[in-house]
Amino acid sequence: MLAGLALLAGACSGTDRPELSDTTVPPASTTTAASTTSTTTTTTEPPVVHPAAPDGRVYPSVAAEAEDAAARLYVVEDLLDASDPSDAAWPDLAHEQQMLYRVIGRNLEWIAVTLEGAPDEHRWVIERHLAARRAIADIGGGSGEPPQNAPAWEIIEPLTAAELRVLYDQAAADTGIDWSFLAAINLLETGFGRIDGLSTAGAQGPMQFLPTTWEEVSDGDIDDPADAIPAAARYLVRRGGPDDMHRALWGYNNSDAYVAAVTHYATLFAADENSFLAAHGWEIHYSAAIGDLWFPVGYRLEEAQPTADYLEDAPWSAPPPRS
Repeated sequence: MLAGLALLAGACSGTDRPELSDTTVPPASTTTAASTTSTTTTTTEPPVVHPAAPDGRVYPSVAAEAEDAAARLYVVEDLLDASDPSDAAWPDLAHEQQMLYRVIGRNLEWIAVTLEGAPDEHRWVIERHLAARRAIADIGGGSGEPPQNAPAWEIIEPLTAAELRVLYDQAAADTGIDWSFLAAINLLETGFGRIDGLSTAGAQGPMQFLPTTWEEVSDGDIDDPADAIPAAARYLVRRGGPDDMHRALWGYNNSDAYVAAVTHYATLFAADENSFLAAHGWEIHYSAAIGDLWFPVGYRLEEAQPTADYLEDAPWSAPPPRS
């Protein structure tokens, strides 16, 4: 399934939110040497402020050095542990966490630096996240060229984490498939339902069913999470779950890397509810040839479009400079 593979592949880039405060150019400096006085004026260009999306939010940036990125990740994990999804800062913290894991997770040296300095209270969570990112990087074997076009998608507001938990828990009660596996699949397939593909040629809906497969497990609405989530649980049972989840997940997507990524996230979510809540706040990022594009809620293209053309109208979708 996994129609949203391009948004996951490569464990790819992104980057720490730029400061939005004004920068004042320093005054001219005067240097005196012996009896000669010279005045040298040095003009410092203000930093480029990355444009904001229509809703006012900004693509987070990640430091260019591994040690700095790792240090910021520890801070963000602390802040998320001390915060609540209802807090105003939560969406930006979750988005920054996502981008830190995407950037760190694509580089083995950065992973080593991050794990070496990880505080004990966050080490296990960080290990699971980075293991999932490495597995995602291996989906498809890294073959093929990155897409040249922005996709024909609409990005919509997902159900809340609480609403999704009700659906996951009910499906788990009916089938024995743990809720955390359904959540992990929902994350990898469509970002918890954010991606609404506008093509009807392939997999569809929040759990990404092919229409022919859908007919095997449901007569409901393929686009409705209330129908798609229990259908995914029933499909996993048909493929060997809950007794053999490796086999069941392989039936969902014939890739050991996909099975590993889902299992890492499911293990994380089952053990740490806050990790599920933070992941629910993650945004849609798309690994295109031009860079790792951010598609917030409201993105919509009826037809695929060259990314360069798309970015002329949506410069906030491009990664900001890293420093």
